[in-house]
Amino acid sequence: MKQQHDFSECPKCSSANVQQLDEESWFCLDCDWDNLSEITNGNDELLASLRHGDIHARRIAAQSLINIGDFDQHLATPSDTEVLLDALEDEDADVRYFVAVALGKLAAKPSLNKLKYLAQNDTSALVRQGAQTAVEQIESPVG
Repeated sequence: MKQQHDFSECPKCSSANVQQLDEESWFCLDCDWDNLSEITNGNDELLASLRHGDIHARRIAAQSLINIGDFDQHLATPSDTEVLLDALEDEDADVRYFVAVALGKLAAKPSLNKLKYLAQNDTSALVRQGAQTAVEQIESPVG
């Protein structure tokens, strides 16, 4: 039997800014900690879920993308930018937020206009914050 945990704070950074994605899935908005298991079958299934899954599958797929930059879990590449750009229009704010974060980590310059628009106009404050952070990451000089 799987043990279920309720997180009132992040086990990594102790922030209270922890979001529950479903009954067993948690994510820290401050340090990107999560309790999801690693996706081992590549990103084709992940991207298919992002495009065609139900709300739960899209959220989990989008949340998994925040692991971009973790060399053990490279889940998307710059060639996946088109799929991610489409996902910025998802009806679910959580999906839009996680995809914006992923695009920032990928430094996906083709997404700048759309991210700037979301940073100013999205109905969700979380998405606006994620998009603004992504814009800053993409526009920051590599040093």
